[in-house]
Amino acid sequence: MKKITVTIAALLVCVMPLLLIAKNEGATTQERQKIIITKNMTVSSDLKDLQELDKELQTINVEINKGEKENEAADAPFFGIYPADLDFPKAQELNYPNSYGVLITGVVPESPAYQYRLVEDDVIMEIGGKKALNLKEFDKLKSAYRAGDAVTLTIFRAGEEKRIDFVFGTREQKEVTIPGETPKHKKLSPGYGGGTWIPMWVQTDMEDVNALVQSIGFEKLPEDGLLTQGLGGKGNVGKGWFLGGQIGWYNTAKKTDDTATPNYTNYMNYDMTVGGVTLDKRIPITKNIITSLGVMLGGASHSVELMHTNGDYNWPAAGSTTTDIMDGNTYAKMSRGYLLVQPRAEVMVRILSWLGIRGEVGYMYGYAPRNGWTVQHMETETFELSGAPDTPYKGMSVTVGPWFGF
Repeated sequence: MKKITVTIAALLVCVMPLLLIAKNEGATTQERQKIIITKNMTVSSDLKDLQELDKELQTINVEINKGEKENEAADAPFFGIYPADLDFPKAQELNYPNSYGVLITGVVPESPAYQYRLVEDDVIMEIGGKKALNLKEFDKLKSAYRAGDAVTLTIFRAGEEKRIDFVFGTREQKEVTIPGETPKHKKLSPGYGGGTWIPMWVQTDMEDVNALVQSIGFEKLPEDGLLTQGLGGKGNVGKGWFLGGQIGWYNTAKKTDDTATPNYTNYMNYDMTVGGVTLDKRIPITKNIITSLGVMLGGASHSVELMHTNGDYNWPAAGSTTTDIMDGNTYAKMSRGYLLVQPRAEVMVRILSWLGIRGEVGYMYGYAPRNGWTVQHMETETFELSGAPDTPYKGMSVTVGPWFGF
């Protein structure tokens, strides 16, 4: 019985490829090659080998029946491009003056588009004299043609409109590649930019500042980091580079009674500011995830305002002196400024077309052009503060928050 089964299976293996060839007379070259492969396979008398061969035949037949593309006619027109709707920021980047068109984001090697020299960032304006308003209309216009049809394309490239006599190909051309070259995939967009509120945790050396405020009776400020509030934004300047700006600030104000001088109160106001110009290179990972590496160049400062007052100020009488007017009330503003550089890395995840979540890690390093701190009086008068330390400004910064735009 086993020998009879083997004999029948062997006959089926030999005859089936011939039947498939006859049935698929109009099949594509690729399909006929797969059928011929099955015809040339050797048959083993071992039943286990026949079972494995049957599995291979089933796999090949499934591939044949799948076709080049589901529900697409064999003579469907093929461009060989990766099209996308043209948005306003991209139109501005290309200096394209119209509000319609389809953007080419990539070209398949050896395709009709490749042969007719269509390139990335070309804008298809018209097909056969009819406007390609958007991607949906582009597909509709294309569906009116068949492989081998000739048509005139109107495109926009490098500030000029061009007309190209174009002949549609077949989808089989999509798999033809130059030896040693891989097909070009659709280019991911780095986005167009935007802006946001920026909460940023900044870690810097607060030892000198705290020594100052504690000496006059105030509690020390956080030493493990300050949470600044700020704003920032950036825009695409081409080739994935984004230019923008950012500013952040931290402020706290306190007051306490001066126990050494009855009826007098001590006031303290501390400010830290940081900001500058940003330059980032975005690197798209997927359509909705973008990373970037960049730097901020700008400045930072510490500022401490101190006031000692009883609130009693008198309008000067004839012969009064400055001491009489101030009557024991004093005020001073001490500050230290820095030039700042901040290398940083960013990750952004898109939630909506106009909203994302942004995370950033950086390291701030400040350079002070002058030693110590200064005391400022009025608008322009500044004085060196004797004995003031050279307070450093450096440390990690971390930001997590929303991003409006992409």
